[in-house]
Amino acid sequence: MKISDDELKKRLNLNVVDLLSNTPTSGWLDMPKMYCPNITNIDYIALYTEPGLYTKKSNTIISFYNYDIKFDAIDGLFNAIYYNNKKLLEKFKDRFEDCILFISPDYSECGDVHFVENLYRIYKARVVSIWLTMECNAIVIPNITYSNRKMFEFMLLGLEEVETVAFGTKGNVDDEEERALLIDAIKYTVDHLNMLKTIIVYSSCKHDETIYTIFKYALDKGINVIIPNNTLQLRNKEGKNGKV
Repeated sequence: MKISDDELKKRLNLNVVDLLSNTPTSGWLDMPKMYCPNITNIDYIALYTEPGLYTKKSNTIISFYNYDIKFDAIDGLFNAIYYNNKKLLEKFKDRFEDCILFISPDYSECGDVHFVENLYRIYKARVVSIWLTMECNAIVIPNITYSNRKMFEFMLLGLEEVETVAFGTKGNVDDEEERALLIDAIKYTVDHLNMLKTIIVYSSCKHDETIYTIFKYALDKGINVIIPNNTLQLRNKEGKNGKV
């Protein structure tokens, strides 16, 4: 008995095929492409774990700058997409019902794991971003992630036509080596994304000047650097933590 294409995809765990079937890809890795206009009116960044803040401001953006286990557990959004768990996907649609702006998931990349694992995490972020765009009618800003300089040439695949990207700087400012890597990643991004106009920064620093110093290369190239408020940053600015 011949099985249907839908049943075959289910048996082979190829449910993402439908989601990505009409999505252009980039490079020999066929990385799904993203498109993002110039976004400049962000006034707050809420974390995935802060649903009560999703609509704090009129232009709040939802981010995933949490530990991965908070948004990528067995019942996380990527797995719901991958296994086409319709019940769970409906829960995510309800969760994001009033949200129209997102930063793509920050699946952590690490320098001491296999290259393919870090590369796959970039792919996962693309899959979730495309789902948010197609199923939630959202605008998703690509989050730039990397584990080392080797990843630079792969982190931008599929982002050739975006006008806005995001960087998370938590944990990358106080450490000298991580800070140097971040500065190099910013330079590489600015030099290789010809349509880039704006960078959104998730920062925990007490002083915005610290971030502007790190992003000086982008600013000197005429890129708009925006540092919206977020819960941790506001706490630090109020003096409750000893951040720079």
